[in-house]
Amino acid sequence: MPTRQDFKAYHESIAGELRVTKDRMRHLIGDRHWQSDGEHKEAILRKILRGHVAQSLEIGRGFVCGEGETSSQIDVLITRRDRPTLFRDGEMLLVTPDAVAAIIEVKTRIRDDLAEILEKLADNAAMIRGADPGRICPAGLFVYEALAGNDAHDRLLKQVQAASHGDPMRVIDWIAAGPSVFVRYWPNGNEVNSPVRGGPVWHSYTLEELSHAYFISNVVWDTAPRCDPAAQYAWFPVEGTKERHRKRSIAINQT
Repeated sequence: MPTRQDFKAYHESIAGELRVTKDRMRHLIGDRHWQSDGEHKEAILRKILRGHVAQSLEIGRGFVCGEGETSSQIDVLITRRDRPTLFRDGEMLLVTPDAVAAIIEVKTRIRDDLAEILEKLADNAAMIRGADPGRICPAGLFVYEALAGNDAHDRLLKQVQAASHGDPMRVIDWIAAGPSVFVRYWPNGNEVNSPVRGGPVWHSYTLEELSHAYFISNVVWDTAPRCDPAAQYAWFPVEGTKERHRKRSIAINQT
């Protein structure tokens, strides 16, 4: 008899592992060494992603060196192993834009700096994509703690749209804002039955205790050289698809 599977519980356990691991260093060093604590949280996400992404990819941190400009430091830099590396020292990587598969900014929490964080991430994404406009390079923001207030969905969508300046080259593809709020960019709203028809759109979702796991799954899926659509059940286990849990939407050019 086949073994009964529970992929939802599996992904909940990944999110739980993330939460438990991030607290261990804080318990030992307290709140004063906030920079070390932040670097530790970035390392946790890199470690988890390393266990899931395609073997043709490498997980590190570092800088992307374009022609005439260099990115700010990128917390999670996903690169292609079939491309050369300018510089490597442990997890620190310096690469050219053609080597980049995805970039991720990691934050413990968001206070009043959401716009600044998204603008910086969009700047990096635009520089990388601009070097080869035909190539896809997703970008994401991963936040450990939930946003304060009851307007998280609206704030996230308005700010991510503003950071794009209406330019697809500046789009941020994934946002996990705490354990339960997730944002995803869709190049064509028609593909996901969006209220925004026929154009690029962001959707926000409430995924109880699964936002972080879904962020990881989206990174893995979107950066893989090949994915079988029939395998989505293993990576996106929310019953009836996450579109049932959609809360808000905003078009890239909405005013």
